[in-house]
Amino acid sequence: MSLQFNVSSLLKEPTGSIRDYDVEGRALVNEDGPDVRDVSGCVKFLRTNEGILVTASLHGIEHESCSRCLKPIETGVDLEFQEMYYPVSDIVTGVRLPEPEDPEAFRIDSRHVLDLEEAIRQFWTVARVMQPLCRADCKGLCPQCGQDWNDRGCDCAPAADERWSALGTLLRK
Repeated sequence: MSLQFNVSSLLKEPTGSIRDYDVEGRALVNEDGPDVRDVSGCVKFLRTNEGILVTASLHGIEHESCSRCLKPIETGVDLEFQEMYYPVSDIVTGVRLPEPEDPEAFRIDSRHVLDLEEAIRQFWTVARVMQPLCRADCKGLCPQCGQDWNDRGCDCAPAADERWSALGTLLRK
């Protein structure tokens, strides 16, 4: 199923009309590179006097690297959002409608297609884990030899942090 919905019939219905859809599709989640992810879940479209209010509950998988040991991992990304979509033209007359007050508002195009991909991309960016871990107690890598401390230790001497050197001189006194 696509992330685009023709909402022309819903726009012709009275305020309060509802449509529920199961969603399964692929969305571009990162504009910097061709980063496309599978997304699934459900959405509800509610006809309002201004357009369509979308309530979404979606899930996807992010492929990342552990921030400590660099092993590849998969983390779940859950998206819950409500966004208003405004039509660009009147469904009956075809006359162009005034722009919404918010210049960043989501729009329903002139063919009356509501596209969820940009909202998914924005909410995906916010929902991603900032420092993903393969497990909560991940020990990371040795900064000197690169040994994965989760597999086994190494013989490297612990690295001294120069920021604490003043305390070392106090201990020696």
